[in-house]
Amino acid sequence: IPPWERPLFIMIVTFVGGYMNGYTYTTRNNILANMHTANMSKLGINIALGNWLDALSYFLPIIACILGATFSQLIKAIIVTLNFKGDWRKYGLILESIALFFIGLIPIYCPDVIVTNLVSFFMGYQLCLFRTCLGVPFNTTICTGNIRSVGLFLFDALDIENKESFKKLITFTVLTFSFAIGAIPGTLISLALSVKAVWICSFILFLQSFWIYSYENKIGKI
Repeated sequence: IPPWERPLFIMIVTFVGGYMNGYTYTTRNNILANMHTANMSKLGINIALGNWLDALSYFLPIIACILGATFSQLIKAIIVTLNFKGDWRKYGLILESIALFFIGLIPIYCPDVIVTNLVSFFMGYQLCLFRTCLGVPFNTTICTGNIRSVGLFLFDALDIENKESFKKLITFTVLTFSFAIGAIPGTLISLALSVKAVWICSFILFLQSFWIYSYENKIGKI
C-alpha cells in the first residue's frame, strides 16, 4: 500500500489541516481558513443583509480554495508532463512545505486577509493531493464528508457485526477527529510562537514527502 493510502499518513496530513485552522484562528483574529461551508452561509447571509464588504471577506477564501485546487492539478500536469521521477504528490508536498515556511515569514502586522487567503489557497491545494484512504474517499482539510462516512461505517458495524467493519469504523473515526486534535497544538504553539508556528506544519509536510521518497526507493520506482 502506498503511503498516501495508509491511515497513519493521512492522519498526519489531516492533523496539519486542523493545525492550520488553530494557527489562523490564533494569529489572525479568530479566522478559520478552512471553514468553507460556514463561509458559504455567511456569504449568503451578508448579501441578504446588504453587508457587501463582509460578504466579500467570506467570498475571497472560497475563491482562494477553488484556485488552490486548480493549482494542484496544474502542478500534477506539469510534473507528469516533465517526467519527474516518482509520484507527483511527493513534489506537491515539498511545494506546500516551502509555501508554509514563507507564510511564517509574513509579519503579524500584515493584513489578515492576505495570510488567511494564502492558507485557504494551500488548504484547497492539499485537499486535492490526498483524496482517499484505503480506497475510501477522505478529505484532509474539511470534515463534513468525513463525519458522514463515520456515520455510514457505524451503521455497517452495527448491521454486519464483523471484525472488519468495526476496524473500519475505528480507523475513520480516529482519522476524522485527528483534525480537531491538530487544532489543539495549532492553537497552543501559535500562542507561543505567533506567526512562526506554521513552520511546524512545514517541517511535518517535508517529512511526509520523505516518507513517499523512502517508499519509492524501497520498491525501486526512483
